[in-house]
Amino acid sequence: MLPSPKPDKTTTPQQLHEGWLHTLPNHSIVTYPDSSKLENRSVGCGLATFHCSDQQLYRLGQGSCHHGNWAEVYDAELHAIQEAVTPLLTTTALRATAIIFVDNRVALKILQFTKHNYKYTRRVLEMISDLSLLGWKISTTWCPSHCNINGNVRANTLAKRRASSAVLYRFACTTKIWLLAQARAELLQRWKTELPLSKPSFKFPSHLHGVNWADTRAIWRVFCNRSPYEPPPNITVDPCPCRTDLASSHHLLRDSPLLTPQRVLLFKATTGDIQSLEFITTPENTNPLCHFLPATGLGHSALI
Repeated sequence: MLPSPKPDKTTTPQQLHEGWLHTLPNHSIVTYPDSSKLENRSVGCGLATFHCSDQQLYRLGQGSCHHGNWAEVYDAELHAIQEAVTPLLTTTALRATAIIFVDNRVALKILQFTKHNYKYTRRVLEMISDLSLLGWKISTTWCPSHCNINGNVRANTLAKRRASSAVLYRFACTTKIWLLAQARAELLQRWKTELPLSKPSFKFPSHLHGVNWADTRAIWRVFCNRSPYEPPPNITVDPCPCRTDLASSHHLLRDSPLLTPQRVLLFKATTGDIQSLEFITTPENTNPLCHFLPATGLGHSALI
């Protein structure tokens, strides 16, 4: 992977990119792959390939594919890279340098760190390995999108046009990345349905990194209303020992008179409204909660 000639989209990225292209040696191959996903989730990819000679770019070819509704934009982008390097295996042109300008940083990371062994990533790397044996030097670099860079604009136009096409790519398939995205979306939907008071997130709060595992688990049990007081779904919930409500995490944390002394100490050491979801996730409240929960048994055991 080469460093990008322009690491952001400000300060004349088009001029900087074109100026960098003029420094490439003769016979270099420059390719712009791109992908597009429409509102109906249809995905397409496009590519434009150029030949560098005398500091000028001459179009060699272009192409596009329609992946249907069972792939992510990363899949389409990687497939476009595959389609771009495939002709180099049989070309009679002088073996030189081929540079692939990718405007999707995630696709670049997937290509660089292929620990998940995605299908299109594997195919691209296999082809690049074969091309290296033939004498080609293949490099990738990031290219800013929507900055009027000629090759990127052409590839994007082809990708959008193909995404809306009714003709499906012959070898289109359901991809691993798409399956993972669907599983993630389904999990978030179930999370919202079963735990409407919580806010679904896959990012672990940084202020809890220093909290031990038992306290972290207790905090999130209470946050999700799933402390040891909550029985399995098929078991009837017992009433709280105070006899005013069921023994739920939220009742014990906020209302149970049995915990009034501990709750008073908690309020003195914390900020915010205990009735809000932000109360438990506020960094300043973490240490007082870590003292409150074990003292009452809430979140750690079913004993007050």
